[in-house]
Amino acid sequence: MNFQKLFGPFTKPREDVFDDIIGHEHIKRLFGLALGSQGPNHMLLSGPPASAKTMFLLSLRQCLKDSFFVDGGNATKAGIIDYLFKNRTPYLLIDEIDKMSPRDQTFLLNLMETGIVTETKYVRTREAKIKSDLK
Repeated sequence: MNFQKLFGPFTKPREDVFDDIIGHEHIKRLFGLALGSQGPNHMLLSGPPASAKTMFLLSLRQCLKDSFFVDGGNATKAGIIDYLFKNRTPYLLIDEIDKMSPRDQTFLLNLMETGIVTETKYVRTREAKIKSDLK
């Protein structure tokens, strides 16, 4: 599949994005359509172990400018929010999201719906609009 017209801001040639992954053409096509469309897109890869989910995320991590790869088993809401405030990363790639506690996953829904990250603490309040620039 030719990804050249489908993908936006990449750090390596667009057509080489998923060269390390053998097969899974339907998933490659789905990523191509999602990343080539306008507006935010959210994808959840689900499947048995060894079905290339992590490989897809790592391929995207190498190619997408300003992406942030998170291991859900070692992530907290506070850590991800702090990183997003400091870096305004438009691409958040979370592997093993099922290993995050439900309490730590809650902010992701609001982030996906609005693109806004907010934090309200006793001493401070802050808000940031996180936007991807796919086109």
